[in-house]
Amino acid sequence: MKYLIFFLILICSTAYGQLTIPEARKIFYSYKLGSYDYHEQFIGHAGFGAPYILTADGGAAFFGGSGDSTGSYGLAVKIDKAGNEEWQQIIRQQFDEMETQSIVQDKAGNYYVFLLSYDNKRYRGGSERILYLDKAGKVVWDKTIGAYTLMNNPTISYIKALDDGRISLRGHICTEKPKPDKDPDYRYWEGWIDNKGNLTQKTGQVIVWENQDWQKLFSPETADPAKK
Repeated sequence: MKYLIFFLILICSTAYGQLTIPEARKIFYSYKLGSYDYHEQFIGHAGFGAPYILTADGGAAFFGGSGDSTGSYGLAVKIDKAGNEEWQQIIRQQFDEMETQSIVQDKAGNYYVFLLSYDNKRYRGGSERILYLDKAGKVVWDKTIGAYTLMNNPTISYIKALDDGRISLRGHICTEKPKPDKDPDYRYWEGWIDNKGNLTQKTGQVIVWENQDWQKLFSPETADPAKK
């Protein structure tokens, strides 16, 4: 079935020189991968990280978990504009579990993949793990940001490639220990990471989740200039 899908995509993409999002979606699911629900809202928005994206050379790239986003391993795949696989890179979990999130292409044509890593002995929640892959899919570096604790452990909700080559990140973070029997307060978190793995970050105000102004900061509809 996978080869039939590739054949049909070959007919369509050859005429236009660029895979489409529906074509990329078919290929993604032909690998029987699952995706991170929250990041699915960024699919089809140019420059944003998402479970599957279109690439600058007319092809596509995707990152998902085996079976679902919390599968036993993650798989990053690059597809050319004819629907053929160029490379694939398996990402193994480091501790108890992993949850794949998104892939994004930088201005140099290389890739960042994002996932949540879980070490249940230290903390029940996930910590953000980022890998940088070159154009051939080789892992250049692999790092975890934050700590396996509630405190100072950002969760990424927005990923966007910038023209200067860096990746812009937005999310939330807890910086203060919650009072007994109280839910923690989460603050707005913003970061920028470069191809050397250098992370610059800052923390803002406490997020009021019901406030639509906060929701806009994590939405591709308002963040994408093409949508304005």
